[in-house]
Amino acid sequence: EHVWKSAEILRDFKPGDDTLQLQLEDGTMLYSLDTSSPQLPHLRNPDILVGENDLTALSYLHEPAVLHNLKVRFVESKIIYTYCGIILVAVNPYKQLHIYGDAVIHAYSGQNMGDMDPHIFAVAEEAYKQMARNNKNQSIIVSGESGAGKTVSARYAMRYFAMVSKSGSKTHVEDKVLASNPITEAIGNAKTTRNDNSSRFGKYTEISFDRRYQIIGANMRTYLLEKSRVVSQSESERNYHIFYQMCACADQPEFKSLRLCEADEFRYTSMGGETAIEGVDDRKDMEETRRTFSLLGLTKDFQADVFKVLAGVLHLGNVEIRNVGSDRSSISSSDPHIAAFCDLLGVSPDGVTRWLCHRRFVMVAETVVKPVTSKRAVNARDALAKQIYAHLFDCVIQKINAALQVPGKQHSFIGVLDIYGFETFDINSFEQFCINYANEKLQQQFNLHVFKLEQEEYMKEDIPWTLIDFYDNQPVIDLIEAKMGILDLLDEECLFPQGTDQNWLQKLYNYLVDNPLFEKPRMSNEAFIIQHFADKVEYQCWGFLEKNRDTLYEELIDTMRTSKFPLLANFFLEEEPGGVGSKGIKVRPARPGVKPTNKNLRTTVGEKFRSSLYLLMETLNATTPHYVRCIKPNEEKMPFEYDSKRVVQQLRACGVLETIHISAQSYPSRWTYIEFYSRYSILMSQQELVLTDKKQTCRTVLQRLIQDSNQYKFGRTKIFFRAGQVAYLEKLRLDRLRGACVTIQKHVRGWSHRRTFLRMREAAIILQQYVRGQRRIRKSVTAAALKQGWAAVVIQRYWRGHLTRQIFRMVRSSSIVIQAFTRGWIARKRYKKVLCCKALILQKYARAWLARRRFQTLRRLVHNVQLSYRCQQLRKKLEDQGKENCGLLERLTSLAGAHAQGLDKLHSLEAQLGKSATEKASLEEREKKSKEDAAKTIFLRIAENNLDLQKEDHEKEVEILREENRRLKEERVRLQRQTEEGAQVNTDLQDQVIQLTKHVKVRSFGRIAHQARQGEVIWSYSSPSMSSVLSVRLSAGRVLERKQKEQKEVSDSQIEGLTFKVEHLQNENNQLQKLFQEKMSVNDSIGQEVTRLNQENMVIPELKQTVSELQRHKQELEEQLEEQTRGMTAVITILISTDPLTSLFRLLEQHEQVEREKEEVERRVEELEEVLRRQKNTETEAKTRFTQEASRLTAENMDFEEQLDMKDRLIRKLQNKIKSLQTSEKANQTPAPTIPKEYLGMLEYKREDEPKLIQYIILDLKPRGVVVNMIPNMAAQLLFMCVRHADYLNDGAKLKSLMNAIISGVKKVITDHQADFELLSFWLSNMYHMLNCLKQYSGEEEFMKQNTPRQKKNCLQNFDLSEHRQIFSDLAIRIYHQFISVMEKALMPMIVPGMLEHESLQGISSMKPTGFRKRSSSIYEDQEVYTISSLLQQLSLYHSTMSQHGMEEVLVRQALKQTFFLVGAATLNNILLRKDMCSCRKGMQIRCNISYLEEWLKEKDLVQGTSAMETLKPLCQAAWLLQVNKTTDDDAKEIIEQCSELNTVQIVKILNSYTPIDDFEKRVAPSFVRKVQGLLQDREGGSSQLMLDTQYRFQVTFPFTPSSQALELLQLPSSLRLGFITRI
Repeated sequence: EHVWKSAEILRDFKPGDDTLQLQLEDGTMLYSLDTSSPQLPHLRNPDILVGENDLTALSYLHEPAVLHNLKVRFVESKIIYTYCGIILVAVNPYKQLHIYGDAVIHAYSGQNMGDMDPHIFAVAEEAYKQMARNNKNQSIIVSGESGAGKTVSARYAMRYFAMVSKSGSKTHVEDKVLASNPITEAIGNAKTTRNDNSSRFGKYTEISFDRRYQIIGANMRTYLLEKSRVVSQSESERNYHIFYQMCACADQPEFKSLRLCEADEFRYTSMGGETAIEGVDDRKDMEETRRTFSLLGLTKDFQADVFKVLAGVLHLGNVEIRNVGSDRSSISSSDPHIAAFCDLLGVSPDGVTRWLCHRRFVMVAETVVKPVTSKRAVNARDALAKQIYAHLFDCVIQKINAALQVPGKQHSFIGVLDIYGFETFDINSFEQFCINYANEKLQQQFNLHVFKLEQEEYMKEDIPWTLIDFYDNQPVIDLIEAKMGILDLLDEECLFPQGTDQNWLQKLYNYLVDNPLFEKPRMSNEAFIIQHFADKVEYQCWGFLEKNRDTLYEELIDTMRTSKFPLLANFFLEEEPGGVGSKGIKVRPARPGVKPTNKNLRTTVGEKFRSSLYLLMETLNATTPHYVRCIKPNEEKMPFEYDSKRVVQQLRACGVLETIHISAQSYPSRWTYIEFYSRYSILMSQQELVLTDKKQTCRTVLQRLIQDSNQYKFGRTKIFFRAGQVAYLEKLRLDRLRGACVTIQKHVRGWSHRRTFLRMREAAIILQQYVRGQRRIRKSVTAAALKQGWAAVVIQRYWRGHLTRQIFRMVRSSSIVIQAFTRGWIARKRYKKVLCCKALILQKYARAWLARRRFQTLRRLVHNVQLSYRCQQLRKKLEDQGKENCGLLERLTSLAGAHAQGLDKLHSLEAQLGKSATEKASLEEREKKSKEDAAKTIFLRIAENNLDLQKEDHEKEVEILREENRRLKEERVRLQRQTEEGAQVNTDLQDQVIQLTKHVKVRSFGRIAHQARQGEVIWSYSSPSMSSVLSVRLSAGRVLERKQKEQKEVSDSQIEGLTFKVEHLQNENNQLQKLFQEKMSVNDSIGQEVTRLNQENMVIPELKQTVSELQRHKQELEEQLEEQTRGMTAVITILISTDPLTSLFRLLEQHEQVEREKEEVERRVEELEEVLRRQKNTETEAKTRFTQEASRLTAENMDFEEQLDMKDRLIRKLQNKIKSLQTSEKANQTPAPTIPKEYLGMLEYKREDEPKLIQYIILDLKPRGVVVNMIPNMAAQLLFMCVRHADYLNDGAKLKSLMNAIISGVKKVITDHQADFELLSFWLSNMYHMLNCLKQYSGEEEFMKQNTPRQKKNCLQNFDLSEHRQIFSDLAIRIYHQFISVMEKALMPMIVPGMLEHESLQGISSMKPTGFRKRSSSIYEDQEVYTISSLLQQLSLYHSTMSQHGMEEVLVRQALKQTFFLVGAATLNNILLRKDMCSCRKGMQIRCNISYLEEWLKEKDLVQGTSAMETLKPLCQAAWLLQVNKTTDDDAKEIIEQCSELNTVQIVKILNSYTPIDDFEKRVAPSFVRKVQGLLQDREGGSSQLMLDTQYRFQVTFPFTPSSQALELLQLPSSLRLGFITRI
């Protein structure tokens, strides 16, 4: 059961001993030893080598070591993949594992084989990398017996290629390649006793790549489909999946026409007894199959044809063939299944029925039709079913290949071979013979490849090559395929019509009896035995001829050719010689084949299989092969159960042990010099360690430790060891370590005991001193001496006290005298100060109090007056509003009444009309002719009366409208008169300005003379800076004469200001005149409207009322304009007055009044529009008229608003003039300093210079050029200053064009330099600063809190750029993600070497043998070595670059947080995928490297606020988990508490992968792992993914950060060539 058992030698064995004392692991004793056999039991490897990733790394290479290593990895560590040289051994876990996600694919992508744990992805990556580097085609050969996981492994390999080589095209070739798997599995896989999804055919898939090594297509070749399964299955097995999927969907509309039933009702699907598979939903699988059909582009019609053929096969199997006598058979014409078969496939029922039960023989002179027995008829039926299914299978594969072909030239390809492994059953037939024949050919190719690799390795290392003896299976292959071999004799026997299996077997006995690889069974004459490379296999001869012939009667073939179903007819077309089947490739067999003389002598199945096998071997020999051997661990399909007997059978069959044998023949253990030096430096002496040449040191040490030089060889880069030598070196190392441990323990224990002894000795000495001192004192001291001593002490005490008191009294008296004199002097000084200053201080405070009191009283009075005035105004407006509301309400009531009266009149008229109509009808019945005349007379009279009434109404209305028109003309005359009066007022104002100018000149000269006499200046108004101006004038009395000229200039400036005001007032008057003219045009339009309304006779009352309302509203608007005119006249009067500040206050109040009036006008217009809306239901034409009038009035209102806005701007200009006058007054009173040019922080450029601006500031700007000497973020500031100027000009088109140009320019730069870190950092910083500028100067309150007064003044005035802020934010996010991607791309190659592989703590890590896989041909010799220092230097480079570009601290912290997350995630993922990294020492190394990262953060002052260390928590916890004890229950609880950032899958993976480096460490017991898993089940939530997503991105934010930079102080660098830009 165990095949091999582990034991321990209890006593040394010496040559000549007859017993070997052993103890097994279960404790039993074993003493027996066969002295006649010199073969001793195999030696075990040291525990340090058990569980290695590569079996070739074992020191002792033999079968038990391989079996034990696989068991440890599979059962204890839950690892299913193991390398064995160039082979990947994959043990089926029968459980879903979390090691095939996209994150795992990305982790293996780009890695060298051997750097990561063994995996199918590693093999796929090695094949892909060698194809790309060597431009050579590759092959992955996946083999194993049924149920070992071949199909899944091949599927994962294809998925890896599809993931890492995505083309990005719209054809989605990768998806199509993967989509072919469900179809081929449906039509080619079935349930067997060993596997629920067993592939019953061989498949070689060529995945084609272009020159960029992206998938452009695929091609599939199949081998030896098991056609017999269509018509027969063993117990507990099923037919192909597609049949059961169709039966499960029989009730769907698409399958109704196929007449399908349940699967257990068809003979071909119920022979195995089971029609369902546990956990498999055939209906759902059918949906997936149809989906992949559509994905591959196969039409619905073709799918329907395929399902028809499959349904026909099922119906054909249910056709009943009965015996008619002893030599005849027949089929009932009423059989529903034969009818269904013929209907579905379009063939003749008579022809099928006839030729299933008869056969035609062509003689020389005649043709004979002979009936056949029911057995032969059944065989013919089954043969037809098999042939149809085989043709359908080939057709579907051909369609798939056509769908996978994409236009484009194939540059190279990778082939994935999924083929059956070596098979041996209780009953083996023709299928097992062909399968084992194929495996013999593959094993031969494998042996030659391994032998070739070994030879290349020896030659590469300059080691003499010695011939290695290995098993060559060429004799077995010759036995099968050579001349007069098994296949040759089988084909020969098939040529005879009466040939039988027994005759063929007898020929084998006669011709092959002397071959040592061929045997005849002792107890059977119906079988033969072949000694294959894996094992002896006994084949039963029954059925060999029939299966090799694969015959189908010609009559049935002709019947199928005449089918009306095109798909079926094409299946049986005659193949032309040299057609598609040959594919233009000539295969040279071992002997020339027998050419058939006619069409009845077709090529046999064996010949076809041999030809396809030669073609496959030719393809494989032209490629670089990679081997995957799948192992089935147990027959019960239990997860992680290991049956050593079954495993060792498969290891022998798949060639793994042969690889071990070839490796063990020479030097199986191979170490690089660095690995050997690191591992065994403890065995070196001090003199050897001093040597600088490590190669020479290794040579010297080995020559000293191993005397036999034949046990090792020195290569160019490696040391080669014979089997067992590494174990010997490990023993020496362990002995040295144990000796060192004993020495260390000896010294430590000695030091500890010595320290304890010295401490006890010191304590004893002290105790002895005290005891001896007390005795001596008691002996030497008497009573008299004690009394004298006490007396002397008392005398000394009193004398010292007396002296101390005397000194104290003297010092005290001196201090009192000094204090008295000092206090007197201070009092006198304070008194003098009070006399001279106290009165002034009192007066100051008293006057200040009085001034404050007067000011408060005056302010309260002013407030009360203002409040009363405003209350009166509000009260008056409320009363007016109430009156107006009442008028509107009355008007609305009258309108409603009038409308109701009109409706009543209309109803009454309708009633009268109806009554008259009734009367008319009754009168017509009595007296037609007379009543008709009377009715006509009545109607004429009524019409005349109505016309008279309407005429009178029209005349009255016309008189009223004429009166209204006359009144409007009078108003027009009055308005013209007002215009003339306004012109007269303007003339008077000009006269007043002239007089004011003369008055100002006289007043200025009088003021100057008065100042000269009095020596002081008296201002005519009070301002906040009055006291400072007076003080200046008092001090400048001696230079008044020099100031007279300056006063004259001030007066001239005042005159110019007043002249400017007069001009503005003239413009205002002109505008008022235009307004009056517009009013006149309004009157004319109203008159025209009245004329039109006279023609309307249905809505005259309503229109009249509306016109009166509009006229009243017009009068109110004219009154408002007159009030505004009077207000402007008052403003001019105020300006002429001598108190500018008081005039300012009045202007502000006037502005508020104008605002309120504007709101009142808007409100009234809205009310009027509401009234007009309520009249909608009266009449359609009236509604149109009112809507037009409301629109016209709204336009007038907008004109009034524009007038008000103009007045507002005029008030602001006047205020600015007042301020400028005050400033000029102050400047004239003070010495005039030279005023520097003041900049506004804006840049002006011409519209046509915009492309140059973008070119010089964005496109041509280089971070390493002129920007180094510039202020950080100057590019953004310059661009924003241009934006400010466009806003200042209120030029929306220019602003929009500039913003779009900036965005397009930055996008072009980052697109053209996608991998330039410095450029991305530069523009990320500038876009962030641009975004902050748009916020800071937006004028929004939340962004202006920290602005300086000057910055508040520089805010944007005319445009809202919030939409552009969002665009800049999106652009900054795009740059940030591209920026992070560039950082990650540069850091990824450094992370794993720096964090895991480099020894930052020298002597902590210890290398172990890495095995054959480190010799991967894809590894470059000159790869750069990265350390933790390299990683820190790169981070420092990034940080310095970001700091140099002025990037905000918050953005730097976010970028570093993302970077540290990448470091932690990539390192942790590598730990999870590398068993050699899971050790205690590696945990110490990782924690040390993490501390280096933390120190770097502290050095850069980035610890607070970045949360960077938080992202490293999972890695910290994984490192802690590697170091902590893993034995007791308390350890398990502590692991659960501490590893909060790791999920259950990750914790269990680390515990299972934990690998001791030294013998002192212990492996983690499986029971402890199960205990931790049990405790982790209570943990809620959490992810079940093994890997961390290194592509995850934290959300980036751009918080607002105001800048203190003043835009007006920026200088334009000359190096930017911006001479076309002007500072404003």
